[in-house]
Amino acid sequence: MVQTHDTLEDKTMKLTKLMAWLTAAAVVVLGAAGCNDNKKTEREKAEAEFFKGDGVDRVSPTLNTMISNGARNDAMLYPHHFEGGHLNSLGRSKVLLMLEDCDNCSPITVHLVNCGEGEVLAQRKAAVELYLKTTEGPNKLTFHPSNNDIIRLAKTENPPTGGAGDGADTAGASSGAGAGMPPPAGGTK
Repeated sequence: MVQTHDTLEDKTMKLTKLMAWLTAAAVVVLGAAGCNDNKKTEREKAEAEFFKGDGVDRVSPTLNTMISNGARNDAMLYPHHFEGGHLNSLGRSKVLLMLEDCDNCSPITVHLVNCGEGEVLAQRKAAVELYLKTTEGPNKLTFHPSNNDIIRLAKTENPPTGGAGDGADTAGASSGAGAGMPPPAGGTK
């Protein structure tokens, strides 16, 4: 067996080659990370187009369409959609979802799955048919943010009492019966 002893120059040369390889590997890794950043900015650009900050909600209409299509394609009501022979709020909301955005849809068939037998099933069928005939859909006027209504809530709880010059009735104001307050406990004299 022959043993070789590395000289200082050989050790230095090996270390220099190792450093060169590590530097090259670092450049490759950083270059790949730079390409990944370009993809990230492209993704951010696509998200910025969909999630614009202009106050227009683009996500909810898409989700609502998907929910409505899912309810229409499922078209099944289960026992948990009923209370006795009547549709509960969950059942009514699912039926409304089936009807939403359905201007060009073919007639909807609603399937009652394991919803009882005999009289109970007949009552539940009648409840669904009646609801489908009488409903006009959800009240679209109630679909708005509540912050404006909450701000005005304090004004509706205690309406301000007017002065003598504005024609407001102030007869009960001296006895404490005005401004939405109950009369005193002792009664009036």
